[in-house]
Amino acid sequence: MSKDIKSMLSQKLSENTTRHANAKQSPHLDLGNELKRLALNDIQPNRYQPRTVFDTDELEALKESIKEAGLLQPITVRPLEDDKYEIVAGERRFRAIEQLGKKYIDAIVRQTDDGELAVLALAENASRQDLCDYEIAQALANIQSLFPNKSRLAESIGLDRKELYRYLSYHDLPQILQDKLKEKPQLIARSAAYAIKSTLSNSKTSNDVDSAIIEAWELLETGQLDQGKMADFIAKRLNNPNNRSKDLTPIEVRPITSGDRQIGKFKSKGKKYTVEIDTTEINEEQRQQIEEFIQKVVA
Repeated sequence: MSKDIKSMLSQKLSENTTRHANAKQSPHLDLGNELKRLALNDIQPNRYQPRTVFDTDELEALKESIKEAGLLQPITVRPLEDDKYEIVAGERRFRAIEQLGKKYIDAIVRQTDDGELAVLALAENASRQDLCDYEIAQALANIQSLFPNKSRLAESIGLDRKELYRYLSYHDLPQILQDKLKEKPQLIARSAAYAIKSTLSNSKTSNDVDSAIIEAWELLETGQLDQGKMADFIAKRLNNPNNRSKDLTPIEVRPITSGDRQIGKFKSKGKKYTVEIDTTEINEEQRQQIEEFIQKVVA
């Protein structure tokens, strides 16, 4: 899970929110302390934005909220040349306002260097539950060059250096595994990535690495291999190339969908049949209905 770094980064957002609360409406711009109404055409996205895709449903909900109550929290921007601005925090709000056809938006204008700009962009996105370890790692790697060393990067975020190294370990993984993670980034958490990196670094052979990774990934995808055991599996596979996964119990996995989204899965493995559903996708009443239905079926 990413809750440690998320809680630390949330402090950055809290500090930024305090600036909003202390801002005063004024026609004269006092950088870092004044609320200003800016034209959307004069604002550009944060260059260090870690999120490439914004959830359509969330944006629609935000737009409805803005329609009803207005923009409750202004965005934060920094000044650029030629009277232009760059978003520091609040890109979802900016996009919602833009999609509503508005021409102007309330913003706090403050001087911000590249390092702080990158950290705040990461903080705003890391505070959201759907940003996984791999995506956080990507963002950290993208902003790493803005700091003189890893220690300063860790310090700017409030993150222990060992934890930072776990995040950065993704980028030391073989390219074939990085390509897989781009498609399904949530399958391997930072601790598992670090363990795989260490295993490959300590391996005395480079033969069959790709085939071992592919085999492990396929087992991971189908639920036959836990991500925490992936490093050990790869190590055994490299030490004994002829030892395939024939002894693993076959597993059948079928998705549970709601509309066009997968919210869970049915799994059948050996003597076990399990139903897994993301608890954020159902309410308490639906949960009780599912439990009652299962009890009725097996009674």
